[in-house]
This record gives sequence, structure tokens and C-alpha cells, in this order.
Amino acid sequence: MAFFSVVIPVLNQVATLTDSLASLYQQTFRDFEVIAIDSGSTDGSYQLLEQHASKGRLRLFRQEECGAQAARNFGAEQARATWLVFFDADSILLFDHLSRFAEAIGRHADIELFVNAYQQMEGHRRLPRTASLPSGVTTRRAALAAIAQHDFIHTGAACIRRGRFLALGGFPLDSWHDDSDTHFWLKVLCELETIHYDDTVTCLWLRYTSDASQDVSEADHSRADAELLGEFSGRLAWGEAHHLRATLNRRVLARAVEKKRRGLPVRADLAALMLGGMRLQHLLQVLLLLLPLSWFKRLRNQ
Repeated sequence: MAFFSVVIPVLNQVATLTDSLASLYQQTFRDFEVIAIDSGSTDGSYQLLEQHASKGRLRLFRQEECGAQAARNFGAEQARATWLVFFDADSILLFDHLSRFAEAIGRHADIELFVNAYQQMEGHRRLPRTASLPSGVTTRRAALAAIAQHDFIHTGAACIRRGRFLALGGFPLDSWHDDSDTHFWLKVLCELETIHYDDTVTCLWLRYTSDASQDVSEADHSRADAELLGEFSGRLAWGEAHHLRATLNRRVLARAVEKKRRGLPVRADLAALMLGGMRLQHLLQVLLLLLPLSWFKRLRNQ
């Protein structure tokens, strides 16, 4: 049985798929299986995956229009390994991505979530990284404090025990699909007492900048946020719950800024902010969002 099951959702990504798979096959740690789930590609991605499957490089499934999160969940159900690694067909893995997970698991067998650092890219240029956590075992409070500042977990740079993933129900499938992976990792951080973080970048993620890649106007995140708070606020220490609320506020404001930039109303977003998680930088963003659109754009461009 393989040590890792690497799950790859694919939908019309033939332009990047060859390079992405090559980076996976070039891992120095070799004890893994690959599970690819095609969601109805029409650009040749499925045919390319069929070629790899025929050579025994991966197990291939096809589920029409199931979406990336449903594909990941299905792949996790088909997995044979104890550890799940999620990988996207528009990302590149550095050679030591899996070996660093394996080494950390060998040292900390009781931990169920391992996270490697990632870096966003635009074209062939790496974007600056935001300072994150130090490498090593991290407490729940420290992890929640870090994610209140920025999203240090990227789905393509995380490794989770399969049993824990399935017990938590996998990635949520809902109308707020653009944020459901972050919601899941927040849930994991609230559930686990410790995680392991490695500050070495092993995953390069292609950043999309087109408006089409972000659907912020219709998604209802407030219900999901309320459910998450209701599930964990009574189980978390005061400081942990504060960091959770601050994280949710940060993400509410990030969506509100994007909506304001497009000229969409943000009143409902501001009403969803939680006083128990407000920070100075949040208040400054609120003041900016309350300005007329022309002033907002002028100050944002300074």
C-alpha cells in the first residue's frame, strides 16, 4: 500500500497538466499513488490523463461537472493510503514536497495535518511571500493566530490523515465554493490541538487574476461562518475563538474590498463583521469601504 495518495481534480487544464504531472513524477519520495478525477474536460485533458493511466502512472476517474471539491472528496474515498495530499493541475511541486511530508510524519506520528509553505506565481514570476509560522510543531492557538493574518494553508501544499479528512466530512459543497477549501482548513485547525508547519516552499501555485476566477457577488458565506462559530466557539479557549473571529472578519473584508472595486454593494458584508474579532486593520478597511467609490479607488491605487 502506498504511503501517500495524491488526489488531482482536473477540468480543462491541458495547458498546464503536462508540467504539473512531471513535477509530481519527479518527487524524490516515490511511495505514492496518483488519483486523477476529470470533471468533464473538453480540451484534451482527459485524453492526456488516459495516456498516463494506460502507462500505470495514475488511476483515472471521470465525473461530469462535479466541481473540484466534490472531485477531491471522491478521490479521498478511492484512496488506498493513510495520508492524503491534494494537488492541482495548475501547480508545480518542487522535488522535495513529498519527502518533507514523509520526514515530518516520521518524527511526529501523532500529528494529523502537515503543511508546507507555498508561493503564488504570475506567469513565471514568483510573488513575494507573507511571513508565516516558524517550522515545527504548532499549537492550535498559534495556527489560528497565523491564519488570522493571512492564508498560510494552501490546499495544494497540505497533507492530512485520510481518516481525519473523512471523519470531518471532506470539503463542503455549497454555493460559497470559492471559499470552501479555506473553510475546511479552518475547521481542521479548530479540531486539532497541534499541526506541523514547514516554512520551506515546496509548492508553486499559479495565481489567477481575471474576474472570472472569483465569484464574490452571490456566494453566501455568512451562514457557513455562523455554523463554524456555533460548532467550535464553545470548545475553543477565549484567545483561540478570538483568532477564529478575526480570521472570518479578515475574509469578509477581503471579499468586500473586491466587491467594492467592482462597484457592488458591501453593506451586507460590513453587517456580518463580528465585534469580538475586530482589529485595528479591520477598522481601517471598514472606513475605506464606507467612502464613495471614486475615493475608494483613488486611495486603493496610492
